Amino acid sequence: MKKKNQRISDLFYNNRFLFVFSVVVAVITWLVVAVEFAETENIIKNVPVQIDYSRIQDNLGGLEPFGETEFFVDVTISGKRHIVESDDVKDDLVVTANTSYVSSVGTYSLNLAVTSASVRPEYDVVGTSTNSIDVYFDYYKEKEFKVEADIDFASPAVPEGYHMDNFILSNAATVKVSGPETEINKIKAVSAKATNEGNLRQSQTVDAILTAVTVDGSTPKYISFNRQSEKIQITIPVYKIATLPVTCGFSNTPSEYLGNLPFTVSISPATVTFGVPENELAGKTSMELATKIDFSELKTGVNTFNVKATGGEIVGGIVLDETQEFVITVKVGGMSSKTVAAPQNVSFINVPDGLVTETSSLNFSEMTVIGPQEKLDSITADSINLVADFSDIDENASDVVTVPVRISDGSCWSYGFYTVTATIS
Repeated sequence: MKKKNQRISDLFYNNRFLFVFSVVVAVITWLVVAVEFAETENIIKNVPVQIDYSRIQDNLGGLEPFGETEFFVDVTISGKRHIVESDDVKDDLVVTANTSYVSSVGTYSLNLAVTSASVRPEYDVVGTSTNSIDVYFDYYKEKEFKVEADIDFASPAVPEGYHMDNFILSNAATVKVSGPETEINKIKAVSAKATNEGNLRQSQTVDAILTAVTVDGSTPKYISFNRQSEKIQITIPVYKIATLPVTCGFSNTPSEYLGNLPFTVSISPATVTFGVPENELAGKTSMELATKIDFSELKTGVNTFNVKATGGEIVGGIVLDETQEFVITVKVGGMSSKTVAAPQNVSFINVPDGLVTETSSLNFSEMTVIGPQEKLDSITADSINLVADFSDIDENASDVVTVPVRISDGSCWSYGFYTVTATIS
């Protein structure tokens, strides 16, 4: 006899099955309710601490916090599991720090209190990971300091025969330090500290860290520098020591005298001890002064010029001995001078692109011309060509400018400083 297939829905017409099923459902429901509504504790991590600084700043003359000003604590709460373990309970917790007893400069332990944003919270606060937080209060101050380079060399900075010059700070001769007044007042200097192996034969650039140096040797707290980074670069200039003769150059030299000066030049002292970069020393037989003698400064007879030995005056090097000044003596012999009326023909050189110039007026009525006597005999105002040089004139200058002029001649030159007023369009 074929057995009839039984459907699952038929089981619900079976009293025994219904009894067992009801018991299982009841037990599961009881377990779920018991778990979700059971009393338990939960730790809520990183709850922010709210601190009202306005009373202190308003009532105590600007007293403000320094150092760490944002704090977080862990709060333990108890209550029904579905409440204390919900995602919303952290937003309902309010942790505040009591600032009512802050009265002057110093570090205060601010007591914490935990409340709820809800009128009737469905949980109890058991405790916090800490009962107080430490906050330092002081008055804000800024002060500017000169940065002092401080490099610690593991061995002698340079070997014998070399010279290390003054350190060069890349981009911060001074720095402003800001922070709590008490800490700023302790600072006596700001150093750019770095280390180096030493035995340098060439200049080198190193990274240094800005460090505030205090009177008592302590490290000031809560200060900052007015820079994006506390790192700064220091160049260590290193030179090879060499004793060499001194030379000087000339400018606006007439074409006939290029490389063949018609007079004698002497410099005192003639030989000096210099510092020269090692890679530039090979083949160097003399050191040239940066200052050039303009021919317009040369009259007949003895001309004397004094040039300081410092301030970048030496091309490609520095003076290392006690020389403070160079005396240049130029003896112009075999030349004559002549005073001529101011010529009217003026040409322009080195005019910025796009500008049109014309002479407005000469700012002199006569000029002194120096050269060989046979040349001067034939020189008149009409035979002199003047050249106005726009090399040092800004292309955005006003419509009327004053430009220096000189004689354009292969063997003669003008003595003195002459200018022409020119119109620019």
